[in-house]
Amino acid sequence: MFEQFRDFLLYLYYASEKMEEKSAVISEERKKRIEDFKKQKEEVRTKAEEKIKEMKTESLEKTQKQFNELLKKAGIARSKDLDDLKGLLSELNTKIDKLSKK
Repeated sequence: MFEQFRDFLLYLYYASEKMEEKSAVISEERKKRIEDFKKQKEEVRTKAEEKIKEMKTESLEKTQKQFNELLKKAGIARSKDLDDLKGLLSELNTKIDKLSKK
């Protein structure tokens, strides 16, 4: 009886060692999967941020283009357009002055 009890205890001890080894392996695998998941999550987040920035830029450019077209159709000049016209007029005035002096 004592030998059977001793064998049973040895079996339990052996089983507990195996379970500890297995739990260590599982723990390492879990850590690796968590690290991989964090890396993947960061990559996805970075790609999403880039895509959002790209979409915002495209949307802004499209809106600006539509606004400029609307201003052109309405015949409204912006300050940039007026500055360009002032520059062209000043150049034209200098050319006219040169021609009139000849």
